[in-house]
Amino acid sequence: MLTKKNFSLDLWPEIYASRQNQSILTWAVTGIEEISLKDSKTLCMVVSQERIKGLIPLEESGVNPAENKNITRSRLMNLIGQDVKIIVIGIDKENDLFIASRKKAIEKLSAVTWDSIESGQIKTAIARRIVRRRKNDGTVTDLGLMIEISGIETFLPVQELSYGWVNEILSLIQPGDIFDVLILDVDKEKQKLSVSVKALYENPWPSCVNRYTKNSAYAGTVTGVAEYGIFVNLEPGVDVLCRHPKSGRVNKGDKVALIITRIDPSEQKINGIINRILRRS
Repeated sequence: MLTKKNFSLDLWPEIYASRQNQSILTWAVTGIEEISLKDSKTLCMVVSQERIKGLIPLEESGVNPAENKNITRSRLMNLIGQDVKIIVIGIDKENDLFIASRKKAIEKLSAVTWDSIESGQIKTAIARRIVRRRKNDGTVTDLGLMIEISGIETFLPVQELSYGWVNEILSLIQPGDIFDVLILDVDKEKQKLSVSVKALYENPWPSCVNRYTKNSAYAGTVTGVAEYGIFVNLEPGVDVLCRHPKSGRVNKGDKVALIITRIDPSEQKINGIINRILRRS
């Protein structure tokens, strides 16, 4: 029977190799701890496998700290459950413990990526966290995603996720998800990327104007309810912005009948009026 010590030994060769050769490992973030390190308290990400524990101090996490400690903790917690790239920088084998740097791994990976990345390429991305904005009235709006492409962190705007209207990013992508993006623009001097998911797929405009006509009625599904109107999806990438009904409440997921009042191919917009609710969600 394998003992705890023998079971853990399998991973030590790669841990030592990372410490000696600066090779990159992939481990999952399993927690956040505040520990005493170098005579002071610091937040650490925890990675672990096979009863071996790794600590990634805040300064080595690759996460920008905020003035507010709770915000910093929240940024770190966004990575819990996600795989991250690390380089081992210290080992305490007696306690099945090592210290690692995600920052060094990102720097090593991104240096290679910046040399080869070009506009028009399709790259694999990892969703790291959703970027939101809280309005004065307390409502929260999804602005986009922070994603990582081979060590490069960049912003993916919500408008580049789909040709249709996106109410909640979580309905499409979860933090930790792996997916493809198209590189739209590369500024190597400023180290900035522009990326898109929807550009990988065929735009339903302008061909959809041949499938729908003004003053006609169609069935659709409510995909979002905003202050300024209700979004009803007719097909992937084609949504109709409708006025709120004068009577009755419409909810996300409801099947409705609507009448199209305006089609603008140049702006890729359709407006309409909800005629009735066909089925409640």
